[in-house]
Amino acid sequence: MMMTLLKTIGVLVGIMSSLLVFVVVCLVAINASDRTKSPNTLLVESWLKQQPVASSTNGFEYAKTIVGTTEDNASLQQKSLLALSTEEVELTRGFKTACYQTDVVTCNQFINDNDTYIQDVVGKYNAEIEQYNTLLSMPDWQESEQSLTHQKQIHWSKLFKLRDLSILAAIKGVNANASIIDIDGVTAFLDRDAHFWNNVYHSSRSLMSHTIAYNMLKLQLNLANSISPENKEFSKKISTWQSPFILTQSDFKRIFSGEWLFGRNIMQQMEIDAQQESAPFYEQWLVKMFIKSIDDDNLRAEYFVNMAKEPASTDATFTLIQPEYCDNDNSLLQLWQLRYNPIGKVLSCTFYETDLKLRIVNMNNEIEQLRSNLMMTQ
Repeated sequence: MMMTLLKTIGVLVGIMSSLLVFVVVCLVAINASDRTKSPNTLLVESWLKQQPVASSTNGFEYAKTIVGTTEDNASLQQKSLLALSTEEVELTRGFKTACYQTDVVTCNQFINDNDTYIQDVVGKYNAEIEQYNTLLSMPDWQESEQSLTHQKQIHWSKLFKLRDLSILAAIKGVNANASIIDIDGVTAFLDRDAHFWNNVYHSSRSLMSHTIAYNMLKLQLNLANSISPENKEFSKKISTWQSPFILTQSDFKRIFSGEWLFGRNIMQQMEIDAQQESAPFYEQWLVKMFIKSIDDDNLRAEYFVNMAKEPASTDATFTLIQPEYCDNDNSLLQLWQLRYNPIGKVLSCTFYETDLKLRIVNMNNEIEQLRSNLMMTQ
């Protein structure tokens, strides 16, 4: 009886093992080749095309030279450039608290209380402040295709510190002895700063850069709201604010194609990392067998092309229909859909969790409302 039971178990184990091997062999066979580029992929690739600009006029390239990227081994010059002390960081934070969305009286009181220290900090970082002013003079902003990865992102935090120092210099203006905000100095600075970041807002290819520009524009408008009640003509002198913040279909296509390329670069880096000798053999095998680059491009392109067609509204009830391979309500159907390029499809499903167009539209509406409110006070 015991021998019969053991034989039966052995047979069952053999059958299960054979089935498992058969399934794996079938999956490997199904995933043996990649797709060809879909019409959607070709369309998104056409959105990526840009007229080249000279490096000498490209603010993106200049920003990289002064603050570096996340993958850089920062030079000694870059390390010393923005290594602000705790007290200096607190000074810039205090300025924002006192002068953003408050009033001129509160702002002037902060400047008066910290007058000597502000002069010292501005003098100490004069060369770095000049670098930010040089950045503002750059007429172009164009991110390279290679920059659209996590590792090659600009050190945004360093650039923010550089701007904080520059606005401190602007509030002192040409009269370093004045212990109140220099309206003319701030106006001249904001006019250039607003023009530059509006250019980034309408030229950036990545959602991150676009969001950074939105935050910079929002900061400018919040500072202006503190100043304008006491200086009615102030905001009229900022040329960028005289026209509404409008997003065109070209803006959406540029940002979506940049996000599509960002995803492609991440997948390619994942494949490269998995093929390193230090990577576990099973990881190398899984990536090689079950990530199909072109099919992955096609999946993401389908999402972004459909997203570009979505109405540019704040109607959160409008969402893209998820493909069948994301259908969690039908596990068997979902499992069947995942037989080809399963890793790519699982990652593609994450895009459908967020309405990127709605997010972009909401950001634009927020800064446009701030701009409109500011103009109404003039």
